[in-house]
Amino acid sequence: MRFGFVVHPLTPFQQRLVGVRSADPELLRNRASLRTPGRVISRLRLERPGAAPVEGLLAAIPSLPEPLLAEQSAAVADILDAVRLCHDAGAGVVGLGAVTAVVGGQGKAVAEAAPCGVTSGNALTTWAAVETWARFGELVGRRSTVGLYGLPGAVAGGILQLLVHRGDSVLAVVERPATPLVRLVDRLNTAGPGRVRFVSSPAEVLGAGHVLIAASSTGGRLSLAALPHGAVVIDVAAPVDVLYDVPHREDVLLLDGEMVRLPGRLHGTEPWQTLYGLVTGQGERIFACFAEPMLLAGAQRPELATTGRELSLERLRALATLAEASGFSVDALCAQGRPVRAARLAGFAERVRRTTPRAAGGLPPPP
Repeated sequence: MRFGFVVHPLTPFQQRLVGVRSADPELLRNRASLRTPGRVISRLRLERPGAAPVEGLLAAIPSLPEPLLAEQSAAVADILDAVRLCHDAGAGVVGLGAVTAVVGGQGKAVAEAAPCGVTSGNALTTWAAVETWARFGELVGRRSTVGLYGLPGAVAGGILQLLVHRGDSVLAVVERPATPLVRLVDRLNTAGPGRVRFVSSPAEVLGAGHVLIAASSTGGRLSLAALPHGAVVIDVAAPVDVLYDVPHREDVLLLDGEMVRLPGRLHGTEPWQTLYGLVTGQGERIFACFAEPMLLAGAQRPELATTGRELSLERLRALATLAEASGFSVDALCAQGRPVRAARLAGFAERVRRTTPRAAGGLPPPP
């Protein structure tokens, strides 16, 4: 079974790159409309040790995020064009990337009209975020309490379920939790083994020295300049939650929350390496939402594709088992697509201990 994936440019410069690939003068002048059909920009092949390669293709729609979100009925039609293009090339499951996954009821409108399975990638993204938290515990020191920001979003809701299932204590950052969310938390607290408690601000998590998993669907909610000394944020998906209003801070640690190592090398026709790298900022590892259709196609499990806001614990556990059995992993802590060096982790932990020796969440030295 083949897979497909729908991408879109995030900036006018990236839109021009799609125009270069498709020889479209309108795109080169940034004048694309939502009714410009999808177009193939790369054919892909994922090598798998001990198994046949999984083949697929990357299709692009030319519109930038703002018009996609502003004109959703037209955007759904445009995304469907790209999904049908992938299906016509043999794809049994197609993934939606970034903004395309939140258009039309979190991708449900696209999935209902599509000729094949469609996934938002939220399930594997959820798994990757929790695996990143677990990896942090292995490398920097196990903690039983973690903050979660982004509820009641789909990915944040999935992360909440998996964390409680793992036995973690969760500080859910919600200023005024709605009744459905309160009921969900009550159910999770009853089922256990972990526990959930609401707090009203990220400052209550970061100020106490806990790690914050930030998984909102809108991004740009947390100021890098305003993060407290020693803060650790696992930023999940795109757009990211931490707004880079200052270039860099050595006294805080910002980690990617959905970088996944594939089971083998991913090949693509030019300009795959250049274009995808510029669109995503990724190197050897890729976003979990992009990896999910590859996983489902390779395992021939298109029925596990999902869109919308609801992620059941059963589906999340099924995807987790499938990912681990298929060789997908979170093998490193990453920042902006690159593995964080052990020296950076050690230096960060030492800086926090030296300058805030009595902080409640002071980091232990890496093993």
